[in-house]
Amino acid sequence: MTFTQFTRKSSAVRMGRAAAIALLLGSSVLIGMTTTAFAQADEQAVSGGEMTIIAGSDIKSWDPAITSGTFPGGPMDQLDAVYGFLVYVDLEGKVQGGMAESLTSDDATVWTLKLRPDVKFTDGNPYDAEAVVYNWKRAANPDTLAPAQPFVSSWIDGVKIIDPLTIEITLPTPNRNFGSTLAQSSPFVASPAALEAAGTDKAAIKPVGAGAFLFESWDQGISLSFKRNPDYWDQPRPYLDTLKFAIIPETNSRISTVVQGGAQMMAGYPYQFGANAEAPSVTTHEIPIPGLYRAYFNQVAGTFTDHRAREAFYHAVDPARLMQAYTQLEGYVTPTNYFTQASPYYDPADVLPTYDPAKAQELFDALAADGKPFKIKLVSYSNSDLKRLTSYLQQVLTAYENVEVEVELVDQAMLKPQCQTQVNFDLCIDGGVLVANGAEPIISNMLKTGGVDNWGQYSSEAMDGFLNAANATMDQTEVKAAYANVQKVVAEDLPLYIFGSETRFLLLRDNTGGIVPSNGGILQKQYLYVCEDACAAE
Repeated sequence: MTFTQFTRKSSAVRMGRAAAIALLLGSSVLIGMTTTAFAQADEQAVSGGEMTIIAGSDIKSWDPAITSGTFPGGPMDQLDAVYGFLVYVDLEGKVQGGMAESLTSDDATVWTLKLRPDVKFTDGNPYDAEAVVYNWKRAANPDTLAPAQPFVSSWIDGVKIIDPLTIEITLPTPNRNFGSTLAQSSPFVASPAALEAAGTDKAAIKPVGAGAFLFESWDQGISLSFKRNPDYWDQPRPYLDTLKFAIIPETNSRISTVVQGGAQMMAGYPYQFGANAEAPSVTTHEIPIPGLYRAYFNQVAGTFTDHRAREAFYHAVDPARLMQAYTQLEGYVTPTNYFTQASPYYDPADVLPTYDPAKAQELFDALAADGKPFKIKLVSYSNSDLKRLTSYLQQVLTAYENVEVEVELVDQAMLKPQCQTQVNFDLCIDGGVLVANGAEPIISNMLKTGGVDNWGQYSSEAMDGFLNAANATMDQTEVKAAYANVQKVVAEDLPLYIFGSETRFLLLRDNTGGIVPSNGGILQKQYLYVCEDACAAE
């Protein structure tokens, strides 16, 4: 399982199913791959029609190398519509063929990517080995500013084109998670001709892929529209004639738009939906992939460079009450470490600090006595949920002596630049859960030196070594031992503030069909369709 799993007690049945899936995700070892999709479109599939999906934020460009997390409702949804996933991870933790046919390895060192025959980009150029390698080399170039640059550059020298439909990748060291990391970190391939035509100007990139849909229009910050690709390789898919995205940052506005019939679906959580989930012609659908609520400690400058400050924070705040303030629901169970008893990697030997106000005050006083008063800037973005959460944290923390807390709420689009790029925060809270299939690549992205989701710039040679050890072996006993050491370092170093876990849900019109999640929950657009009457899964 990827993350510590704890949720409302009233959700025991739902989370039991998610835990079972997570066990598969955490313990799966990829040595081969099936060549057919794990799920076929429903027998009720209807061709034609239009669907609007709500996204919380807009894309920045059509650059296929600029990826930002494979969760539903995020910017990669729009890129997927045009480019499609080269390979993807299904709900059983297996890497499946998407635009490619297969990705296999017998030893986790030498991998073979087989492409589908006769696939072409919409500009007529072949979707072949040369095109794929061109995209990989571009992502490996630091000038491209691809988040996956460290990952791709680590193996790009081991890439060999065998024939137009076959690529062999020889990794410098074994990596049993290579396929799943590729699926989530560098999944898109664009027409090399379109990328070359744009040169270094990302704004000039035209979205030319071989995916299920063709780009039609883009009203930046407002909406995007796509039409069916008549030459898509997997006929009769896609089923929809038109796919649209509406960009609506505010949660309550997204919900009301679905309830009023202005869009087909949005991604979110049951605590956000409330009674709206029972509105006429509306239902919900679970994406059964657990994810982590987390906050980042700035560990290169400011208060949290002192370990005592991180420990004091854990002791000062009751995570169960924090989750109640955030979700307005009771019954959340407190995490003990990165993994829990539902995970094959759980180790009870090392636990995170627990709520202890007296110990927190003792640490705050000690910091002040050493001339290091606990004075922090808490940064998040300004939706209603995070306003409640940050307000609660400020209220609780400032009740202690020798504590000052400034809250800065920014537009959602500005959170990543301020926190990840500028590291202009002491504590940064990103909304929603960071979801993943299996421990990798998310655990390394968050905890490894230079990881793309390591916003606090935490760095530990010990942590890096244990994460490398978990990736370098096919022996599950050795993997478990490595992750036990990871948990030990998490409990000692406190690289993150872990305060909750959840699975995402879709709030959707009940005439929605063809919901096939992949990777972190992002939907396979080619399967979507609209029924004449109610057809959505309960």
